[in-house]
Amino acid sequence: MRIIHKRQIASILFLGACFLLIPSITKSQSQPIVVLEYPNFGSKTQNHSNNAFVQNFDYSTTHKVQQDETLSHILEDYYSNSGLNMKFIEMAIVAHNKHAFVKNNPNFLFADKTLKLPSLNQIQAMLLGDNAPESLKKSKPGMTRSDEIYFIGG
Repeated sequence: MRIIHKRQIASILFLGACFLLIPSITKSQSQPIVVLEYPNFGSKTQNHSNNAFVQNFDYSTTHKVQQDETLSHILEDYYSNSGLNMKFIEMAIVAHNKHAFVKNNPNFLFADKTLKLPSLNQIQAMLLGDNAPESLKKSKPGMTRSDEIYFIGG
């Protein structure tokens, strides 16, 4: 007759529990995974020659927003195949068209508004601080940085 010690019983119970868990582990690993695909605006293989904004840096146009249309749709329609960074273009469109967005949020676009789609030269001027829309200019003419009030903290 063989005597089983407490350690042996514990190890047998542990191994039994492991064998019971293995089927549930393999089931959870075999679940399908959903992969979302988004348009790749930053692809380096795009042909830039047929985009009007790239052909003429002064080219700008307008677009009337349709029902259920998003800014992403508009960017794809007008700026695809341009090789431009769509995040900068998005920010420039929002800055030039504050009337068309809820609280300057590019995800909330009003239908039936007419957007001004800026040229590359206009976007460059905004980035450099020249000819920026008044709503983007932080300082008023004649004011220096020492005249402005800054709040730090909560």
